[in-house]
Amino acid sequence: MRQLFATLALLLGSFSLASPAQDLFDQASFYLEFYYNGPATLNLKELTARYQSALDRACAPQKDTCPYEQAVPIIEQMLGELNDNHTYYLSPEELRGSRESRQGNAPSRTLRIGVSHLPVPGSRDRLIVDVVEGGPADEAGLAYGDRIIAINGRLLSEFPDDNQVVQFLTQSVQSGRPVVLTILRGPERQRLEITLTGREINLARFPSLKIRPDGVGVLKIPNFDAQGQVGRRVHELVREAQQKNVRALVLELRGNSGGLLNEMILAAAAFLDDAYVALVDRYQTERAEFRIRDGRLTIIRNGQTESANLPFLARWRGPLVVLVDGNTASGGEYLASAIQRAKVGPLVGVATLGIGNTTTRPFNLINGGALSISYNRAFFADGTPYPPRAIPDFVVESSLEQLANTGRDLPFEKALEALGIKSAGR
Repeated sequence: MRQLFATLALLLGSFSLASPAQDLFDQASFYLEFYYNGPATLNLKELTARYQSALDRACAPQKDTCPYEQAVPIIEQMLGELNDNHTYYLSPEELRGSRESRQGNAPSRTLRIGVSHLPVPGSRDRLIVDVVEGGPADEAGLAYGDRIIAINGRLLSEFPDDNQVVQFLTQSVQSGRPVVLTILRGPERQRLEITLTGREINLARFPSLKIRPDGVGVLKIPNFDAQGQVGRRVHELVREAQQKNVRALVLELRGNSGGLLNEMILAAAAFLDDAYVALVDRYQTERAEFRIRDGRLTIIRNGQTESANLPFLARWRGPLVVLVDGNTASGGEYLASAIQRAKVGPLVGVATLGIGNTTTRPFNLINGGALSISYNRAFFADGTPYPPRAIPDFVVESSLEQLANTGRDLPFEKALEALGIKSAGR
């Protein structure tokens, strides 16, 4: 039925005498009204009618020739009213990037060192808040919480504004020559000089494991995007942690943006004896159940069952703590909630983003973009809905300013405390 209506919408659009902008808006409105199954309670027909009036005003000077570009911001504003982070517009470029990430191959196409950084309040310094696994920064040892105070010997405090700091760093990396970053690290404010050289990198994200001097392993899962390359990798890393006699594991889900459900449930099987999620659509006509138990994956779709053995599975049974934050979303929330419900390990941090009870589905649009729509609701095996957000067992607020000025990662310190381990070094 879904395919029939989608085809009908495209056929109607192709015979329409309306403008390109109107055709695009009609297609987006149809998808939203017919398929949306998210938490928003707005009357969708009234919503689309209201934004139809906005499109009419925007296209009045051009009438039948009004281009796609006029409709895009109106569609984005309309979706924004839902206040649903699983329902949004994807430009053709964003859709291409999403597909590349799904394939596990998202080339940067420019020289990169593989970090995300933010300005330190009251300073020109930059705080590293993310490091791409396997990139130059990761290989050079840069880490979350490092504070950049100089680039190639030039203090960032000398720059007139943040934009020029970012421009200087970008130009230094793009030159292809070695770049020296002076950083401050940790509560002891250790001053280090790190030399690294930019290169084209894969921006797709994969799980990683770092073992601290105290024997604690930090298993980071940035997202579940790469098809066939996330869940299996989690099991490889859990097995590595076991082989190296890691004493406890911190599962780092801060900033995890979600991704593919099958990769999430496969990863969940590394921490749960029974990993399960059921998905149901708006009309209760489509139901899919995913379960991994006793080394076997079972998928039931509308009464049809398929299954497969998963001989590569590893199961972590040691002490476990999960770190979450306000940017932990979608699949990250599913995994955190399932672990918490099974009482396998406590959650530490702050409440997650709040889209952990729906899954999204992309619908292609005639301009080459797509509409991502909350399509399914999710349930545990006993029929209980997955919660929209995961609420930590230990709530620990953390600010970037505090991290930048003291070098203390308070949620991580609390995670170690929950494991009965004193904080000491990286």
